[in-house]
Amino acid sequence: MPTEPPAPDALVVLARAAAAHAYSPYSGWRVGAAVAFAETATPHQGANVENGSYGLTICAERAAIFAGVAAGGRRLVRVALTCRDRDGTLVAKIAPCGACLQVIAEFGSADTAIEIDGRGTFRLADFLPRPFEADSLKG
Repeated sequence: MPTEPPAPDALVVLARAAAAHAYSPYSGWRVGAAVAFAETATPHQGANVENGSYGLTICAERAAIFAGVAAGGRRLVRVALTCRDRDGTLVAKIAPCGACLQVIAEFGSADTAIEIDGRGTFRLADFLPRPFEADSLKG
């Protein structure tokens, strides 16, 4: 049975732990994410995994969301995100990329919370006011 999503601070802590496992030899930015789905009792984590061809890199947000979907999640409630540079300094002026925002929109809503470590909590609509929606494919 699903439980209440963890408190925002708990998700940030999980995102920080995930960032420690990032594979980022090119950018040096260790990004971690943790997400909460309405259907799953536990949060899901992800870290960025870079690739020398760049296009094959996966962002932490998508890694975490896909792990949650694989565990049965369908209604994304909250995303927590953190980033540290090569020196371990918090990079607070980050935001999810366009691909990650579109994936958040696929499983969340305009009100899905996105908490960025050191920056604050936002809604998906703050970053992506008009996402591509599956309803556009019906016809």
